[in-house]
Amino acid sequence: MRKQRTLFDLTQDGLVIGEKIQRIYPEFDVSGFVADVRTVMEGQTIYNVTHAIGHVLRQHLPQDYADALAILMDFVAREAPSEPTQNPTPEVETRLRPISHFISRYGLADFDASLDAFCELAKHRCTRGGDIRAFLIKDADQCFERFAEWVRDENANLRLFVAASLCMRGTWQKWLRPFIEDPQPILALLETLKDDPDARVREHVATDMRDIVKDYPEAGYATLERWSKTGKPETQKMLKQALKYQVKIGDERAFKLLGLGAVPKLGKADITLTALQSERLALPINDAFHFSFSLQSESDAEQTILTYYAVAYKRPTGHITRKRYRLSQRKLKPRQRVGYEKSLFPLPSLKQFDDGKACLGWHRFELEINGDVLGGFDFEVTAPKDRKIV
Repeated sequence: MRKQRTLFDLTQDGLVIGEKIQRIYPEFDVSGFVADVRTVMEGQTIYNVTHAIGHVLRQHLPQDYADALAILMDFVAREAPSEPTQNPTPEVETRLRPISHFISRYGLADFDASLDAFCELAKHRCTRGGDIRAFLIKDADQCFERFAEWVRDENANLRLFVAASLCMRGTWQKWLRPFIEDPQPILALLETLKDDPDARVREHVATDMRDIVKDYPEAGYATLERWSKTGKPETQKMLKQALKYQVKIGDERAFKLLGLGAVPKLGKADITLTALQSERLALPINDAFHFSFSLQSESDAEQTILTYYAVAYKRPTGHITRKRYRLSQRKLKPRQRVGYEKSLFPLPSLKQFDDGKACLGWHRFELEINGDVLGGFDFEVTAPKDRKIV
């Protein structure tokens, strides 16, 4: 079987990065660096190449983090465009993003210098909000102090970075809720960003408020209710984005705040569920979960159905968690039959990573129509054969 070629193989970015760093740091072993990155990238996809380069850089730079960071920031100064743009070229982003991963992984030992480096990379959109997550967890107050300066910076990319960093939840990263009990420092920063002239920033503010409403509903709604009184079109658009999920689940406070009237009530569905199945009942944790089913309306009249799927699983602590997710809402014609197919990646249980512990073993999938569970099945999540899960 032909192996998948990676971005690193196709463009030789690692070789280019190595040669340019060598001009700054003559002791840099370019050939060894390239070989090590290829080893780390074996069997991985192109999406992991910047992580791999950032990881391997640590092995080929001075062991003192401050010295290594100084070399890398000299490299950034040479590679970054003279004027920041909203969207860096692929060449610039590919060469500078590994620096962000390097800082994220090894920079906690020199907090201030690392934050300075994040600031510079953010101005060129060569870092992402998730990269600073470990710093927020270690010392949120110190990060918020810097953020308070950055939200007033003239560089829109830096303000966007702050907004992206304040996301409370994340698929591939730890959620901030367990580490930040009081959302007020975050709300204070979003207060400044909500009127940002850049639409990208305001969109991220809406995303941040969506998570805050879920995790801190009283504080979140109080803030949105106050913002709604401004009457600005941009603010109203942001409110709709922030409350999109709450509207989907029929939250009365969201309906009232957006002026949508009463929450529509759905009666019991006159419907039959058939052919509910999964491709596999034993699923490696890194594989997509695919399910399909059919619905048959048994009514002679048109009816509205709201469909949710739920996944229950046992966490490493032994506690069973059940998460519900909206699939669709649609009107069925009399006696209409419809089919659904969907792939989930990652599984909802993969969003609950805690210090590398994965939720292996028993899972339960269920399908809900208008609030009633119509069917489900058990399946097993297993560790991949070639990778150890702890």
